[in-house]
Amino acid sequence: MRSMTLVAEMHMPKRPVSDAMNRLAQAEAAFLSAEFLAPVVRGHGVQVRIAGVRCSLRVEPAAFDGWGIFRPLSHSGARLVRAASAAERRRYLALFPAVRLVVCAVGSGQIEAVADNPADPRFELNAPVSAHLPEGVDAFDTIVARFDGGQFWFDEADARADPASAAFLRGRLADLADPGIVDRPGLGAGQRLAYAVAHARHMAAIEVDEAASATRRLNAALGHAGAALRDFSDIGDAFRVTYTVDGQRHTSVVGKDDLTVRSAGICLSGLDEQFDLNSLVGVLRERHA
Repeated sequence: MRSMTLVAEMHMPKRPVSDAMNRLAQAEAAFLSAEFLAPVVRGHGVQVRIAGVRCSLRVEPAAFDGWGIFRPLSHSGARLVRAASAAERRRYLALFPAVRLVVCAVGSGQIEAVADNPADPRFELNAPVSAHLPEGVDAFDTIVARFDGGQFWFDEADARADPASAAFLRGRLADLADPGIVDRPGLGAGQRLAYAVAHARHMAAIEVDEAASATRRLNAALGHAGAALRDFSDIGDAFRVTYTVDGQRHTSVVGKDDLTVRSAGICLSGLDEQFDLNSLVGVLRERHA
C-alpha cells in the first residue's frame, strides 16, 4: 500500500506540468505565425512576452530604431515588416500606466527624466530614469511616459504643462544659476529636482573640461622647459603644482590666468611674480647645477 501511495504522489504533478508545457507550445506556435508590434532601441533588440515569459529577440535590420511591426523568424529573431503607425503606437502605449516626467537631459534615442510628482505612490522614482524613443523633446519639458514593467517609453508632451517654465529653466541653466536661487511662480517639485540634477551634471562636465584644459596648459609649460608634471590641485584662482626637474620634486603655486608664480617653493627674494612656471624651471635647474 505504501509503494502505491508513493507512485501516485510521483505521478500526480505530471499532468499539470504537461498541460503547462502544451499551453506554452501553443503560445509559441501562435507567436511564430503572427506579426507583432514593439518598440526597439537600436542595438538592444526587442522584448516580447510569450505565455507570460519575457523573451529577447534580435531584429533585422539591426540598425532599426523606433516603433515597428515585426514577423518572428524564430524564438530568437524577428524581421521588420514596416514602421508602426501613430495610431498603432498609441494603442500599444495605452496598455501601460502613464507617468508624468520632467526632462533633465536629452540624449540619442532617450532622455533622462525625474518624476513630475515624486510622491506618486505608483512609482518609487528616487533618481532619474531613462525614457526611450522621445520625439521633439527639450530639457525641462514635461512629458507623459508609459512604463511596461521594465522600461519607460515616451508617449507625448504633456499638454497641461506650461512651456514658459521649461524655457525659464533652460535660460537659468545657461547662466549657471545655483538651484537654490532659481524660482518662478508655478514651478513644481519635479521641475526643481530636474533643474538640480541638470545643474549638477552641467557643473561636473565643466569641471572635467577645466581640469583637462589645465592639465594641457601645465604639461605644455613644464614640458617646454624639460620638466614633468606630477600632480596639481585647484585652489581658487591658482593651481598648486607638483612637478619634477632633473629628477627632483618641487611644488609651486601659480596663477590660473597666465601661470605667473605666486609662490615658487624656494627663496626668490620676493621676486616670485617676475617668473612664470616655464621660466621658473630654468631657475631651479640653475640651482641644481
